[in-house]
Amino acid sequence: SSDSNDSTERPLPIDRRDFLKTTAAAAALALGSRALAAGTGGTNDLRVALIGGGNQGTVLLEACQKIPNIHITALCDIWEEYRLKYASGRLRTYGHEHNAYVDIHEMLDKEKGRLDAAIVATPDFWHAEHAVACLTAGLHVYCEKEMSNTLADARRIVVAARASGKLLQVGHQRRSNPR
Repeated sequence: SSDSNDSTERPLPIDRRDFLKTTAAAAALALGSRALAAGTGGTNDLRVALIGGGNQGTVLLEACQKIPNIHITALCDIWEEYRLKYASGRLRTYGHEHNAYVDIHEMLDKEKGRLDAAIVATPDFWHAEHAVACLTAGLHVYCEKEMSNTLADARRIVVAARASGKLLQVGHQRRSNPR
């Protein structure tokens, strides 16, 4: 409706420069670490936390193996005896020295200053809490779809991304894949 009294929230406009800057940096997070080198002390290494070691987390872990200089140095999953143990074993197989956690807040506290980015691959009803926590901790975030289950939580994520100045990319199969 074009009624000026319409209280429906509208997304804030993004200008061309912000779009290009954000898209380029998000692509760097998804495709490699070189473009983020300036933000990580000048090295090509990107230290990443994988949050959620389930099916999608495993798919993303495998995808990260094809990207040079990505090091998964922290892993978090609440299913300690199954998913955490399995994903941790996969990481060891690939030579990733990492710390494993059951609680995301403990991970963010103990890994403070040692992480550059996080991959959120938990069930979608946890995406908002995990993405906001990681952004607030100063990490760039790749979050699996759905971004959240509510518009209010989606807005919380966007607000946290803007406040942190960190990059946020939400992955969508068949939309972010070149094929």
